[in-house]
Amino acid sequence: MLADMVKAGTLPPLEERVPAEPLVLEVQEEIGEYGGTWRRGYSGIADRWGPTKCIEEYPWEYNADMTIRPNLMTKWEVSGDATEWTFYMRKGVRWSDGEEWNTDDIKFWYEAVWQNETMTPTPGKNATFSPGGIPVEIEILDDYTFKTKFGAPNILMSVRTWADWNTHAEHYIKQFHPDYGDKAEIDKAIVEAEVDTWDALIGHFASGPKGGWWVNPDLPVVWAWHCTAPPPGDLIEMARNPYFWQVDPEGNQLPYIDKVTHRLFENKQVFNMWLISGEIDMMQRHVSVADYTLLKENEEKGDYRVLVWKSAGHVGLNPNQTYTGDQWLADLFANKDFRHAMSIAINREEINETVFNGLCEVRQISPVSGSPQFDAEFETTWIEYDPDGASELLDGIGLEWDADKKVRLRDDGKPLQVILETSAAPGSVDLDAYELVVKYFGDVGIDASVNVVDRSLYTEHFSSGDVQIACWGADRNALPMKDPTIYLGTQQDRPWISLYGLWRNTDGKEGIEPPADHPCREIWKVWEDVQVTADFDEATKKFQKIIDIHKENVFNIGILGECASLVVAKNNFRNVVGGYISDDPLRDVHLLKDPQFFIRQT
Repeated sequence: MLADMVKAGTLPPLEERVPAEPLVLEVQEEIGEYGGTWRRGYSGIADRWGPTKCIEEYPWEYNADMTIRPNLMTKWEVSGDATEWTFYMRKGVRWSDGEEWNTDDIKFWYEAVWQNETMTPTPGKNATFSPGGIPVEIEILDDYTFKTKFGAPNILMSVRTWADWNTHAEHYIKQFHPDYGDKAEIDKAIVEAEVDTWDALIGHFASGPKGGWWVNPDLPVVWAWHCTAPPPGDLIEMARNPYFWQVDPEGNQLPYIDKVTHRLFENKQVFNMWLISGEIDMMQRHVSVADYTLLKENEEKGDYRVLVWKSAGHVGLNPNQTYTGDQWLADLFANKDFRHAMSIAINREEINETVFNGLCEVRQISPVSGSPQFDAEFETTWIEYDPDGASELLDGIGLEWDADKKVRLRDDGKPLQVILETSAAPGSVDLDAYELVVKYFGDVGIDASVNVVDRSLYTEHFSSGDVQIACWGADRNALPMKDPTIYLGTQQDRPWISLYGLWRNTDGKEGIEPPADHPCREIWKVWEDVQVTADFDEATKKFQKIIDIHKENVFNIGILGECASLVVAKNNFRNVVGGYISDDPLRDVHLLKDPQFFIRQT
């Protein structure tokens, strides 16, 4: 693909494009061959995480066994108290336009993004770079070496992955920054991009019209593919990065695949039709476990195979203790006995067999098996189907039946009614599961209903505290110490204490202050201690206290977890295999490393 460009002199030869010490990427099955287009689907402009997870690269990354390996950084050194980290960049890595990635880019990020109040208004709230609330300082040592200095131990940096240091190409982005660029040109770009401010022009990772990789084809990247046809449109296209810095064990420059396309689909039925007719080369995102039988029945016809991973997500409920529409209900959701009653009122086995074809496990929302934080006791707590036990708990709370014993009554004599809110699509397995939950709740006297809203309206509702019981469940359960926001209650879309979490996130400027004796305060206190613990093993032991608090309280009610996460791959699409954990912090199928995927051409 690139040979003609090299012959024409428009592209340097390979030895000038690849580092002297490139990253050698192991292959899953065999050494691949070059060529082909990887066909995928996407559901719209808000679905950018699908394309993102195909390409993003981090300073270090996770192996399939969840150990860390060098990536853009070749090595790092940590001081004994974990307050100083020295990083060694991979020499010779180039942006997709051929410019070198070096400490000029790190310095630019530090001075133009991190220390700029407009771009980073609350640096002390960043968990990765501000342990103890003290923002990081960076010292540049040479062109490829720099040091981060923290005001407190930051051993958890070793489990975090992020892209801040390799998403701001200094030589390109500075033209849109007022500290570096020409004001008249910046103002012109703002008008052309139809935004209001220079920081919106840049935006953060994959967001602004100039700083977002998948909306700006001119933006240099260090990914395997760069965007050549951005959304909106029926087809997004990403083409090979000729300067990509990874090779296979035989020294062949990666990626093997020339192009990646994402075709727009308007509904799930269309996407399924593409799958079974062989029009998708490989995808995990949007592939539903509910369609397992359909997909298996059409394997031969579509010339594909169905590979099974294990999802770290859960089907579950998030009773909102900060619901603003009715304080009595909010207090009820905060009652541990009520949450326990809801949990054991659910017939999980029936949901698994009738809705999910038995492809999930009955379990509580908790770290999945294979996770360093897996807790077998937590997994099974309060999950036995026991409607009589649930009724006893509700009786104990004082929720009496009405005269006809059809529904329980509130203190004011009105029926106990709750709303389960979801953005699950009509006809989806998740919605079918929640409809069964409504039935089980009715059996013990809780009059429940399901409110289906689109994602944007759901966001409005949880942001304002208008969700009663969210049907969002919880992912991020493979490496909760990497991303503990669900356990901290600071991730608003799983709103068990969303407005308390917002209060914490904004230093009391927004949200609601939790009561002094609320368990979330102890959780936050433990987490603050964990973050500034210098020894990783000791930090891990301390984190268990957070798991224990959740185990006792069941703030989020799990229904099913460890569900089969399906990967559909054409038979000629190779180096993708089954058997791994799918989770957002692991970047789903990117755990296998997309650059080593290939399409057999013969």
